[in-house]
Amino acid sequence: MLRRAELGLVAWHGTARAAAKPEAFIKGHSWRVGDVMTQPVVTVDEDVPLGRVAELMAAKRIKRIPVMRGDEMVGIITRSDILRTIAASEPDVVAVGDEAVRRAVLARLCSDLGLDRGSIDVTIENGNVNLWGEVNSETLREAARVAAETISGTGGVRNRLRIVAN
Repeated sequence: MLRRAELGLVAWHGTARAAAKPEAFIKGHSWRVGDVMTQPVVTVDEDVPLGRVAELMAAKRIKRIPVMRGDEMVGIITRSDILRTIAASEPDVVAVGDEAVRRAVLARLCSDLGLDRGSIDVTIENGNVNLWGEVNSETLREAARVAAETISGTGGVRNRLRIVAN
């Protein structure tokens, strides 16, 4: 609805492009909800975890999702709702001490990233976490760093993971 012809916003896309894409013309001029809404409609049940809702929004490139209870819509969740939840969340709390931090980092690497406990190790040196071992991609190496940084009590992370081909 934000690209309505009445608002002059359809012109942003140019008339030549609108002619080439009849879908854009329909979305910019029609007054029928069915013509402007995303098809098929993506909905979630009210008990779906927020992380799954965020995954759906990213995968489908949508900004809001109706929340259902059976056949009845009970709400709508938006990207700003998810951002507010993230901003209000508290970081994970772990017991103090290097060994507690080490165990928490290892648990996060294995459970969240699926790393094999036999191929990685974590040491603590002057309050900083050192990641050791092997992973199979640069993306996984960086994800391990991010996972370690999210643990409360981590002073810093030295990522010494090596990338090995499968």
